Amino acid sequence: MLARMLVIHLWGLASEIVLLDKFLRLEGHGDFVHTTCFCREADPMYRYQDCHGAELLCPTCAVHIHERQLLHRIECWNSTSFQITTLKALGACFQLGHPIGAQCINLIPAFNDDFVILDCNGIHEVGLDFCGCKSAQLHIIQLLHGRLFPATTSDPKSAATFHVLEYFQMLSFESKVSAWEFYNTVARLTENTGTHVPKDRYDSLCWMMHEWRFVMQMKHCGQGHHPGGINATEAGACAVLCPACPHPNKNLPVGWENSPPEFQFLYAIFLGIDTNFRLVWHNVSSDTVDPGLNYGYTFFVEETGYKHFLASCNRVGNAQEKSTCSSHSAVNLVDMRASHGLAATGVGTISSDRVQYINMDYLFFLSMQSSHDIHILNISYDIACQWNKNLWSRMSAFPHEYHIDRDNKLITFLVPKFHLPAHIASCQTRFSFNFIKSVGQTDGEAPERRWADINPITTSTREMGPGSTQDTIDDHFNDWNWKKVCAMGTILLRKYKAAIPEAEECAGDLKEFEAALDADQLAGWRKEIEMWESDHSLTNLFEVKARTTVTQAAMHLALLKAEAEEIECGEHISLDDDISPLVLISSGMELEDQQQYATDAQKVKILQHINSLHHRIDTCDIPSEDKAHRINLFLPSSLPPTFPCDDHLLKYKWDLRQAQANNALNDLHAVINMTYHLYKLGKNDDWRQILKLLDRRKDAVPLKHNKGKTVGQQNISWIWKVAGVSNNQEEGLQDLLHVEWCKARAQAHWWEEEVQLLYEEMRRVLTFLEWQAGWWDTQGSRRQFGSSAFTEGAVAYAHRQAMLRQSMSAWFRLLWEAIPSWTAVPLMD
Repeated sequence: MLARMLVIHLWGLASEIVLLDKFLRLEGHGDFVHTTCFCREADPMYRYQDCHGAELLCPTCAVHIHERQLLHRIECWNSTSFQITTLKALGACFQLGHPIGAQCINLIPAFNDDFVILDCNGIHEVGLDFCGCKSAQLHIIQLLHGRLFPATTSDPKSAATFHVLEYFQMLSFESKVSAWEFYNTVARLTENTGTHVPKDRYDSLCWMMHEWRFVMQMKHCGQGHHPGGINATEAGACAVLCPACPHPNKNLPVGWENSPPEFQFLYAIFLGIDTNFRLVWHNVSSDTVDPGLNYGYTFFVEETGYKHFLASCNRVGNAQEKSTCSSHSAVNLVDMRASHGLAATGVGTISSDRVQYINMDYLFFLSMQSSHDIHILNISYDIACQWNKNLWSRMSAFPHEYHIDRDNKLITFLVPKFHLPAHIASCQTRFSFNFIKSVGQTDGEAPERRWADINPITTSTREMGPGSTQDTIDDHFNDWNWKKVCAMGTILLRKYKAAIPEAEECAGDLKEFEAALDADQLAGWRKEIEMWESDHSLTNLFEVKARTTVTQAAMHLALLKAEAEEIECGEHISLDDDISPLVLISSGMELEDQQQYATDAQKVKILQHINSLHHRIDTCDIPSEDKAHRINLFLPSSLPPTFPCDDHLLKYKWDLRQAQANNALNDLHAVINMTYHLYKLGKNDDWRQILKLLDRRKDAVPLKHNKGKTVGQQNISWIWKVAGVSNNQEEGLQDLLHVEWCKARAQAHWWEEEVQLLYEEMRRVLTFLEWQAGWWDTQGSRRQFGSSAFTEGAVAYAHRQAMLRQSMSAWFRLLWEAIPSWTAVPLMD
């Protein structure tokens, strides 16, 4: 093996030497030392840097060989080496307004012969002539016909190629590169020594890019085909829609609103609400200097109406109510945030699945205007437990057109799964996706995934004016949506394939568990849980009855109350604007436990847990290239003794660990009770069928355990499914069995619902794409242009968009054709 590696290394070194030699050879004439130009001219001395090959050309051919392609970089041989020159220096000139080869007899040179064109390979000073004939178009139109985007509308002196604008737009989507960085890259490709700095066109690039994003957005949403043009654009009309979400009259079956009650959840809307405090921008400009081009056309609300509403609310003087749950910085610290010099302290979003309530109320009620026909709304928000309390009374402050007919809707408020552990115990059951019927395996964290993609853009937008910032973020959000649409074929297929075996396994576990329970007792439990599902004001059956010892939930609540008192007194030390120290330490302890589990897990599951750990650790802003179960989380107990640490943090860790020990002791009591119950089983020949091989890791565990697993991944050990287990009246056991049966039933329902929701989403995606293809087919002839060239272009673009949707639909259908339908998994009781 060592010899083989040595041979590979030597071969690689030899190939690198060859490459280096070839690069040096290309600095000279190479194979063209004794050749002539194409026109047989002797001693050719020019060559293009951007063309294939290294042929040399004479001055005349260098100008005319690529007529209309005058943005190539060109080199000139000066008897000892090649040096950069320009086609303008050779007399080359752009002639606009006429076909190639035609000469204009009334040409108008660009102002002061000082025209600059930006392209991907550099900043080019070019000679450029406009057509001055009687039939000539405006100068900006002539540039556009040449696929050049002008920097100004009157007497332009610079432009950018369509290619460079499209390239930068796509590059910014993928890398979040700023306009400044991109411009400097292009400038250095032009001249990389600083001795001949090209003319500064950075501001021009920013203006052109702002216009380009807006025009492309209007084109992509079909507004160019609208008879009223841009002025007829409606709010939200330019947003890329999710084809998997329910859209009445687009992708829902006829009569969906009258479907049986057990199927209504398939047509629910899942909304995720969140605020991102990283997307801030500085107060460097104003709406007057830098106005936005979108007026609520995409994702940002229309600015004037929004500010007018906030001003009216401020005049009333409504006070922000304080949180009675965890110490949510978004609520309790909203007025304490450092905001000096900022034009905006964050961005709120309503996503298909913290800030003052009134801001999010406005976004919520406005976004609901397009969902009047949907009867079921599942709304997730990391502070939903507080935000929903007086939502309907706050709605009265809004104009009537914003009101929601909540009497005819089933509205459920939830907290995203990752955020839920930061809440008090009662919230962790009442607002949990894990215990609510008809939500499948939804986690409510869709906004966080979007923030992860958009956050790096803040390095570009924080120094922009308000209009440029909002339009840029709108463009990035649309691209995120479009990428998700394109990936839905593989995403939904992967999720569906994973959900089927989970649904079957959970259904089998529940069946075995119920077989071990008393039939009359089970019937009573089923009746109680169904009543709770209809009325959540009843006693929550997912909560274990209180114990006498200080449990983790009780300790968590006590520490939260103490922390709230410190905040009120101004004595609290916050490590993060969005998450309190207690939440960080609590999450860190959970990650510590998962790391320990991951190191001892079965090999089949280890990669799954490591990937999950990496995702959660990254979310906590602990970057590392190490393996997930070896990353140091830097909790107080792991710091060296000499390292300074606030006493509050040490106390948090100690109290939480002590409460965790009490929880473990309670669970141990339950295991001992179960062991005693198994011992008392009859000694007949059936014991071999009853008593199975005991796996200490999988089976000798309490009912309540979550070592490295989410709630949706946990399974009940066979020791709790033994016949007669419900006859054991040991203290606390029946309560535990009741709660765990509720959870097992919910888990089976989650996965069954997930299969059904995924299948319905796949159906909706296909139907939506087919509807959208038909919609584009009708757009071609919708607007009368008065010119055959414009009409042809409009029809061609509409036809291309229709074919694109048809192609996507056909591809998704091919991917999904072999999967079983959701009816293969029967609806459960």
